[in-house]
Amino acid sequence: MVKGLSAIALLVLLSGCVDAERVDETKAENGATTAEQAMEPAAAAMRNARIAALDNQIRTMVGIPRADSLEQCKLAEVGKRACGGPEYYIAYSTQVTDEQALQKLITEYTQLRVEHIQATQEMSTCEVIPRPQLTIENGICRATALSRM
Repeated sequence: MVKGLSAIALLVLLSGCVDAERVDETKAENGATTAEQAMEPAAAAMRNARIAALDNQIRTMVGIPRADSLEQCKLAEVGKRACGGPEYYIAYSTQVTDEQALQKLITEYTQLRVEHIQATQEMSTCEVIPRPQLTIENGICRATALSRM
């Protein structure tokens, strides 16, 4: 009987070693390690910090959108919502804003928002943000909500 229990204990021990080897092989195949999994929250935090920084840069670059005429006023779609459409619209002036530089920031911001939505499975209410109309008031471009009838 003791020999039988010893044999069973040996088999259990050996099977545990084989399973551990399989786990190591699976990790190697998938490329997932504990260190990499621990980096995911750090990467998410870095992405979120970059999103916030880009949003601030966009708003700072637009500044006060001063213009001499409505033709200098433009409207940009910024970001992405989980159900589609932009996060917000921003009025800017071609008189004071470098359009190419602004568009570069908006493109990076939007791409990071898309990555964030995919990574977090973010959901939203899916309400549509209506595109505002551009107006100029006292030499400043404004994004004005369309009046409802």
